[in-house]
Amino acid sequence: MKKALSLLLSCSLLTAALSGCGGGGTEPTQAASDDPSTWKVGVMLSGSPTDGGYCQQGADGVRAIEEKYGCQVAIIDSVTTADDARAEAENMAAEGYKIVFGQGGQFAEYFSEVAPDYPDTWFITNGGAVTGENQFPMCMSTEEGGYVCGVLAGLLTQSGVMGTIVSGDYPSFTKPGVGFALGAKSVDPNNVVKFSVLSASNSNEAYETIQSQIQGGADVIFPNADEGNSGAIKAVSESEGVYAFGVFGDYISGAPEQVAGNMMVDAPGAYVAAFESVMNGEASGEIQYLGMKEGIISFQWNEDFKATLPEDVVAQVEQTVEDIKAGKIDIPNEYDIGETGITEYFN
Repeated sequence: MKKALSLLLSCSLLTAALSGCGGGGTEPTQAASDDPSTWKVGVMLSGSPTDGGYCQQGADGVRAIEEKYGCQVAIIDSVTTADDARAEAENMAAEGYKIVFGQGGQFAEYFSEVAPDYPDTWFITNGGAVTGENQFPMCMSTEEGGYVCGVLAGLLTQSGVMGTIVSGDYPSFTKPGVGFALGAKSVDPNNVVKFSVLSASNSNEAYETIQSQIQGGADVIFPNADEGNSGAIKAVSESEGVYAFGVFGDYISGAPEQVAGNMMVDAPGAYVAAFESVMNGEASGEIQYLGMKEGIISFQWNEDFKATLPEDVVAQVEQTVEDIKAGKIDIPNEYDIGETGITEYFN
């Protein structure tokens, strides 16, 4: 699990002896004490910085760093080829950038070809598995939020059947649903969680898929389908006795009496945390996990819905959050899922 580093890692995980802009071991190097307002920080995106979704999270991440520390930031969008990614990474490193971010695990392999030649620059990816002396991925532990929602789902369900959809069948996308399934089964191992992969983040397809799951007996829904989530919530709003969760956004207004709460991710906060690990000389060539303990993943109640629940139900959900923060619950992350697959988690 996440305490033990995965065999999936493309490079050996090293505790780095950092040079230039970072720090390693027990004492920060000179660069760790540099004035961060003089640093240059860049991010590469595969799409538009105003897409309202994943790419915008990366743009918002470096803007949060700029706002907090006054750094000079650069946003390079629509980087879709390996050659372009390598060239942009090399250009920024040659221009003295302290940190180059890649919003997506696909950038990890590209960065690994550049990072050894620029030891004074840190290369950080949102996702991915490649690590090195001056490269690591930050891993937002969305499986933790999924688990909390699953516990509440297990306490809400009358049918013992729940449903989840996802807009991409790869571990970093499926892990919140895996967490949801494990949370539901922690309440009752006999609970059934239906799992469907959409062909695209499409509201109409999400609506139809959730309708099908509901017709198949699902009475609690966990939609993880980006733009498709609105269609999923619409299907729930038309189905009496069915509950849902907002995933990566506030969806309470779509069905205020049926959406129990939202699973939220503070992507800008994750970027700031990764930046600060370099600034403080704490970064190393290891995966940086950012979850509930770090304040990056959270569960936000629909307070009106919460007021209708028995006290013991609320207490169990909130205790689950505290247990996750304390490291008492081990939930598979994308590296674990990549090794085992998802078949064992769904019915």
